[in-house]
Amino acid sequence: MKTKNAWLLPLLFLLFSAFRADKPVTTLFLIGDSTMANKSIAGGNPERGWGMVLGSFFADDVRIDNHAKNGRSSKSFIDEGLWEKVIAQVKPGDYVFIQFGHNDEKTDEKRHTVPGGTFDANLRRFVDETRAKGGTPVLFNSIVRRHFVDSVLTDTHGAYLESPRNVAAERK
Repeated sequence: MKTKNAWLLPLLFLLFSAFRADKPVTTLFLIGDSTMANKSIAGGNPERGWGMVLGSFFADDVRIDNHAKNGRSSKSFIDEGLWEKVIAQVKPGDYVFIQFGHNDEKTDEKRHTVPGGTFDANLRRFVDETRAKGGTPVLFNSIVRRHFVDSVLTDTHGAYLESPRNVAAERK
């Protein structure tokens, strides 16, 4: 009888190990513009958003979910429904990395926001809604443009750099 049931113990071990609890995964959601976005590498395209390589700095228990899109401002990201898709997925323990400003500066009404006004309001919304879902918001400033005056790298973002700082201080 013992020999006939000898296969039972290994079978039970395999069965129960198939249902073992995996480590919880923390998701880093990225929302922003082209400087953060995933890019096609087809045809040897050298352009990369920093979000494309971020995952290589983390272990398997961190997942990068990059929703950044070329040409998006904080306003167009909300208006196009992209934010709703992200916030619907955020769960306690997740992070939302927020980087806008490049396209908020544009003058067209589909993207333009005002630093100290609508830009700050959009950043507050991202922060508040992320926290309401149990996530941690992280505000980033815009990546500097390669704008040189007399061979010196010069700021082009102006007050758009102050908004993330101000909202971060205000919302702690």
